[in-house]
Amino acid sequence: MNRTTSSEILDQLVTSYLKLPVRVFWAGGPLFTPGGDTFDDARLEFDGIATSWMNLQHVVLHAEQVKVIPGLPVKIKVSDPRIEIAVGQSELDRWIKRFEIPFRLELAENGLIVHTEVAGFPIAEFETRLEVVGGWFVLKPQKASFLGMPGYVSSFFRTYLPLPPLSEETRLSAIEHEPGLLKLTFSTDDFEEEITPGLLARMQRRLLPMFGKMPGSAFKPD
Repeated sequence: MNRTTSSEILDQLVTSYLKLPVRVFWAGGPLFTPGGDTFDDARLEFDGIATSWMNLQHVVLHAEQVKVIPGLPVKIKVSDPRIEIAVGQSELDRWIKRFEIPFRLELAENGLIVHTEVAGFPIAEFETRLEVVGGWFVLKPQKASFLGMPGYVSSFFRTYLPLPPLSEETRLSAIEHEPGLLKLTFSTDDFEEEITPGLLARMQRRLLPMFGKMPGSAFKPD
């Protein structure tokens, strides 16, 4: 079994280049050894990334293999890339308030619960599932209660969330629910990128276009 390797020096170099705190891991031996231009099971881990749409509590860029291609400029070839993001309840609450969404979303153990109120009085509660339809994020109801009574009202409730659509090459591949936390995994096609200024912005447009511009800043998750 390959062991997981990390390097404080590499962390500092990548952090300086991307202007964001980051931790780098890969499977295999240390840098500057034979075969050191190829990294298997590579991961970049970010904590507390601010975007123009929503703050993300945690972001992991993962690839089965990253190969460094010498040249001018140097390139990286990324195989089987995936991106994992985590959104906490406090970040979600701020997003709902910012976009004046007319209901409250609770991150529960088995899904997302929608709470609707009128003048502070609870009217309906929906257990929903997050789906992607034509690239757009949609909340699809599973069951509901209306004024505390189970009912068929959920069949009328289906809402598109105010987020830009996924790019054509990006797919939602996994969803994990925890109380107060939502984890999403996206996969995309293999790609090559030049290691030049603007690399993070190009990677973000490729992998996470729905979260808008990453301003190169971090925030401290609650």
